[in-house]
Amino acid sequence: MAKNQKKNKSNRGKDPSELTVRMLCAKSAGICKFDGCPENIFLDTLTLSEMNNSNVAHIVASSPNGPRGDKERSYELSDKIENLMLLCKKHHTLIDSQVEKYPEELLLEMKKKHEDSIREMCDLISIPKSERVLFFSPIKNSSITHIDNQLAAQALLPHKRPASTCGITMSIKSSFDYNTTEYWADLDKQLVKEFERKIGNELNTDPNTIFSVFPLAPIPLIIKLGYLFMDKTNVDIYQKKRVPDTWKWIETKKTNSFSVNKRVVRDGNNIALILSLTADINPQRVTDVVDADVIYTINAERIGVDAICSIDDLSDFWHIYQSVCDEIKNTESATEVSVFPAIPVSAAFEIGHRYMPGIYPRLRVYDDNNGFSETLTIGGAD
Repeated sequence: MAKNQKKNKSNRGKDPSELTVRMLCAKSAGICKFDGCPENIFLDTLTLSEMNNSNVAHIVASSPNGPRGDKERSYELSDKIENLMLLCKKHHTLIDSQVEKYPEELLLEMKKKHEDSIREMCDLISIPKSERVLFFSPIKNSSITHIDNQLAAQALLPHKRPASTCGITMSIKSSFDYNTTEYWADLDKQLVKEFERKIGNELNTDPNTIFSVFPLAPIPLIIKLGYLFMDKTNVDIYQKKRVPDTWKWIETKKTNSFSVNKRVVRDGNNIALILSLTADINPQRVTDVVDADVIYTINAERIGVDAICSIDDLSDFWHIYQSVCDEIKNTESATEVSVFPAIPVSAAFEIGHRYMPGIYPRLRVYDDNNGFSETLTIGGAD
């Protein structure tokens, strides 16, 4: 036994000080540290009365003859917080009665896991809250999509935390055929109504609300949703990734680049804008639908579903898109543009969210379903 350590009459090391016990309770947040035990050891679960059911348990026993005891370390660690666990009575009895099943290494692992979780939870107190918006609508008349609320909540961390347990759910669908004007008119009306009822009410309560949008819906509807939020609302966009299964932005740096091509067919200001990010759109397919005088194309260097993998990618795309809109307005004198998008949901949302009424031309958005057809109009007199 170390010379500076003393044992008491019962052959035990020093008892932990009152300050050490208080620190242990703080690190435990009043919850039993046994892995998986949810018991609040300062509350009676039946009567909800405050009580003290805490047990300060030693990982290495304070006596060499105790559970997991050691002839020297028992005295050295007896009053040290790194050797103590706050447990409910049941689990204190369990770990001391089944020493082989609950060795020192396992208990230290439980202690670390619990304290790390509490620290992470406490760190969230100081970060901003964001209200999740889960938006889904059948894609090309498929069955209704589903968004995992828990995955959406996890995507906010560590920069933001959920403002509510369930968030705001917006779900719309139509009984009309997908390629008809009635289908898009119906969904447009539903979306505006849902937005005003749910997001509008939230903004009326707190104009400074931060939103985080998680959409699974046709691209034209996501563009319209972004437009409804407008650029003065504090809102972040997320997009689903299949592998790994997450809504988080996996990449932290720029992974792609975008370029612009302009093709003049004839004099005139009938403008088409092709957005070839997730797929390459042949201009011939566009001219089969609209009699375009000038065709602008924004291409991704790496075309595919992962064309935008980071916030930096999204920002780069947006600035390229903004420059094209400025050029169309200033040099083409166009009041409207036919848009043909093959883009990720994040880019679709930003097109609507960053739209500047009275400055940008009106957008006629097309969708590809066995050929392009017009869907929704953004801006103008809508």
